[in-house]
Amino acid sequence: MKPQSDVFEIIKRTSRLLQTGVVKGEPAWFKAVLAHPPSTSDTVQRVDIAQLRQKHPHLSVKKLMKPMEIVYPEDRIRRLFYRQHPWELTRPRILVEQDALDFQRCDWSKLEQDYKALDGESVVQRALWLMRNKELSQEEAYDIARKEFYSLRVKETIERQTAEEEARMFGTVFSKSYNQRGLENEAEALEEWKTRAQTVTKRMQSRFGMAGDEEGESKLESSRAGEREQ
Repeated sequence: MKPQSDVFEIIKRTSRLLQTGVVKGEPAWFKAVLAHPPSTSDTVQRVDIAQLRQKHPHLSVKKLMKPMEIVYPEDRIRRLFYRQHPWELTRPRILVEQDALDFQRCDWSKLEQDYKALDGESVVQRALWLMRNKELSQEEAYDIARKEFYSLRVKETIERQTAEEEARMFGTVFSKSYNQRGLENEAEALEEWKTRAQTVTKRMQSRFGMAGDEEGESKLESSRAGEREQ
C-alpha cells in the first residue's frame, strides 16, 4: 500500500472513531491533515544539477543541494538578547509543556504579563509587537523593550527585598540557600583534609625524627608511598 493511501485510511478510521464516540476530541493533527492532505502524485520533481551549476558556477554541488537556512526576525532578537544577558539563562524555568496558547492570553502592547513570568522571551515578543504595530526598526524596538525589561527587573528586586525584610521583621527565619550550603560543605571538607594532612605529617616527623639524613628521607618517602597505596 502506498504511503498516501495509508494516510487517507488513517483519516477515514479516525473520522469513524470520532463519529461513534470511541475517541473523545479530535487529535491535534486531524484538521491540519484534512486542510492540507498529502500529495497523491507519483511523479518526483528531479533537480537538474547541470542547470543549477550554470546559474551558480562559483558554488559546489554540496552547497547547491544544501537546504536554505530559515531565519525569523525573533531569532535575531533572541540571539542578541541572550548574548548581552547570558545570566538570564541561569534563571529557573518551568519545563512542563503547556497548551501553547500564550499568544492568546498575552497582550504585548505592554511588557508585563499576568500569565507569563518576565524573561528574555518577553523582550523578544514585545520587540516584535513594536516592529509590527509601531513600524519601528529592529534596533529601535529592541532598545525600547530592553529598557522596559530593566525597569521591571528592578521593580521585582525591590519588591522581593521588601517582602524579605518585612518577613524578617515579623520573626521569619529563612533557611540557607543551596549556594550557602555548598560553600559550607566545601569549607568543612577542606578543613578536614587539612587536619588529616597535619596529623599524618606530624606522625611521620616523630617516627623518623626528621634528622635530615638521606636514610631518613628515603624512609619518609617509602612510608608516604605505602600510605597512598593503602
